[in-house]
Amino acid sequence: MKKNNSDTLIYMKFYIAIAFFLLLFPAPLVHAGELDYLALLAEDSEIKAIGEVASIKRVSGSSDGTFVQVTFKRIYAVTPYIPNNFVGGCKTLEHSWQKRSGDMVYFKPRKGQKVFVTISTNGGAITSYTPHDPPP
Repeated sequence: MKKNNSDTLIYMKFYIAIAFFLLLFPAPLVHAGELDYLALLAEDSEIKAIGEVASIKRVSGSSDGTFVQVTFKRIYAVTPYIPNNFVGGCKTLEHSWQKRSGDMVYFKPRKGQKVFVTISTNGGAITSYTPHDPPP
């Protein structure tokens, strides 16, 4: 009898481990697809540069974040024909009552911050934003 209970316990642990794995496995696949899409957007962007955030203009606010227009001063252009100043738009969370939307990418631009940035086109969407300064 003891052997039978032992076998049952082993099988139960095995089935629980498989169930746990199957519940968690799809989550990384969803995020991987989103990251691939964002990587493609950044790769296809016309503007790729290292710049300094010169100004931030708040355009509109809603419950899923504040849309801002960020003006950058070019430090180093990775792609050709980048103007001395260029603009990109993004969403940011500024207030505690604003809630993150699952299908939105948020950035936290700060005036004076040096960043590597990609923008779809001058005045278009910021597709990637990598700070080079330590956070304040």
